[in-house]
Amino acid sequence: MKNARIIILILFVISNLRLLSNVLITSDTIKVDSTHVKYFYNNFNNYTLGNIEEIDTTTLLTSYYSPLDKKFSLYQTLSNSGLANKKLTLSYPFTTGLNPMIKAFSSNIRTKDNILFPIIHQPFSEIKYMMGGNKEQHLEILFSREFIPNLFVTLNYDIDFSPGIYKRTKTHNSFFDGNIRYNTKNNRYGITGYYFLNKLDLQENGGIVNDSIFNNNIETDRSIIDVNLNNATNLIKVSGFGINQYFNILSPNKKTKEDTTTIYKNRKIDIGRINYAFNYQSNHAVYQDEDPISIFYHNYDKVLDSTHTFDSVYFHTIENELYWNTLGYKKYNNDIPFYLSFGIKHSFTYHAGFRDYNTNEWFNKQRLSNLSANADIIINLFKSTRISGNSEIITNGYHAGDFVINGQWKQFLGTYKKNIGALTFNVNLNRQSADWFEEYYYSNNFRWDNNFDPTTTLILQGSYELPFLTIGIKNTTINNYIYFGTNVKPEQHSGALNISSLYSTFDVKINKFEFVGFASLQTTDNNDIIHIPNFQAKAKFAYNITLVKNISMMQPSIIINYFTEYYADAYMPALRTFYLQNDTKVGNFPYIDLCVTFKIKRANIFVQYTNMYSLTKDYRYYTTPHYPMRDSRFCLGVNWRLYK
Repeated sequence: MKNARIIILILFVISNLRLLSNVLITSDTIKVDSTHVKYFYNNFNNYTLGNIEEIDTTTLLTSYYSPLDKKFSLYQTLSNSGLANKKLTLSYPFTTGLNPMIKAFSSNIRTKDNILFPIIHQPFSEIKYMMGGNKEQHLEILFSREFIPNLFVTLNYDIDFSPGIYKRTKTHNSFFDGNIRYNTKNNRYGITGYYFLNKLDLQENGGIVNDSIFNNNIETDRSIIDVNLNNATNLIKVSGFGINQYFNILSPNKKTKEDTTTIYKNRKIDIGRINYAFNYQSNHAVYQDEDPISIFYHNYDKVLDSTHTFDSVYFHTIENELYWNTLGYKKYNNDIPFYLSFGIKHSFTYHAGFRDYNTNEWFNKQRLSNLSANADIIINLFKSTRISGNSEIITNGYHAGDFVINGQWKQFLGTYKKNIGALTFNVNLNRQSADWFEEYYYSNNFRWDNNFDPTTTLILQGSYELPFLTIGIKNTTINNYIYFGTNVKPEQHSGALNISSLYSTFDVKINKFEFVGFASLQTTDNNDIIHIPNFQAKAKFAYNITLVKNISMMQPSIIINYFTEYYADAYMPALRTFYLQNDTKVGNFPYIDLCVTFKIKRANIFVQYTNMYSLTKDYRYYTTPHYPMRDSRFCLGVNWRLYK
């Protein structure tokens, strides 16, 4: 990891020396937000299909250095950044086969599915740095350029370090990824490759012992408040590499100009492309505690080793996928009436087993594999209607019979010149066997062996979408729901559960004012096993002030997070999971941040004051029971983009 850090820094400095000097010494004015860097995820097919996003170049989201802040969601968090988290909405993953990811840390971990491939025509680099109280630091470096024609290299390095203000809450998380993409001049062949490494090094304190110490502000020095665990740590490593290739079956049409320059034209008739993908991923998690007989564990299974807890989970997964689709040389858009894809995927997972605390040997080593078939379709009708769908079914092997089916109908309203939005209808049907973790587990303090029925989920969703506003309704029906009960063990509810929600997202600009955020109303027919707040909202209000035209500006803003009171799930560090509790309610307070951002040419500088609500002396700002949020503090940061 140290070597990767050095390599990135060297490449960053060398490639941007000239660019940096231009920014510092030239007197030429540069338009604010003059660059638009677009990117796609995972493979070339997303690029060809037009699944492209754009790196935000405005000041509005500059202060969002945390991965959780960048999303239209609110999260349960613990007493420091980088620790476990959980959405305040019921988030049910649509996966097939074995999923070794640790759900409570999935937002902190990047995998092949969220590695970005920039679409650039000039060298581009970006550096982000934030520092806060008590030596908190966040650093992110992105470097991307075209080294030779059609060969693009991107390196990305993130590091988050935060000692925390409570005992045993220090986090030291790092992420690195490097990727390449290449396509031939005639675009017949293309390849993407990647490597990523996540490392989360976390202290765990199990929450504070006595909430009243915080609630009544009896002890203002948070670092001496007693906590439940004084010797516990979690170490999580997730790494992987892979390639994705395509080959267009037919050669491109050619046309020769008088100057002998050869240009390639799109074919009128195409028979698509063949794709092959290889992916490898390693998941490793270790929980240690030098005090396994702590009273914190007394209500659970009998401790096996009273001197030391060392619980390790280790997975290796290899995937091979071969598929055909109708994509060829033409970039997909609404003028193309039809898209189709068929493929097969083989997955193999090796589990290293559990340590036997009596013999110190490893047992229950497993080799699990499955074969699945998948298909995707997109149909465009009359340039105003898009019907799309995708599906995957495991035909044999581990979790055979599991499937995912997604469908969408999108109806554009109005005309090209007079756009009045779009209506979108989604249906998602999923059959999913219990996670490996939910079925069987063996550790120093927790053990179970379950045989759960598969869970089926049906989601119906409709929304009205405008460029600046989305309003939608959603209903989720779950049969045989699996959850972690109050005994911190997996349980299954026999029967159906319903969760309904009304939501809205907005991104509005009126003259110099900007408003971005979301709001959600949600309810369930079973509050005993599904705990969610009835209302939640997040909004940022900003005002833009021009200081020097085309050179600098200032943007004061206020960020407000709010959710109604409810029985939020508790957290168990030894299992890295959230579970039901019915003793403590949290919520019904506004979490308010003030921020001032300055944009000077290509640099964004911000000063932020977080959690202003703490100034009211109303000490109930929890999102997770027994884990108070941090008191108000200042943060300072810079975001600097370098390009020609």
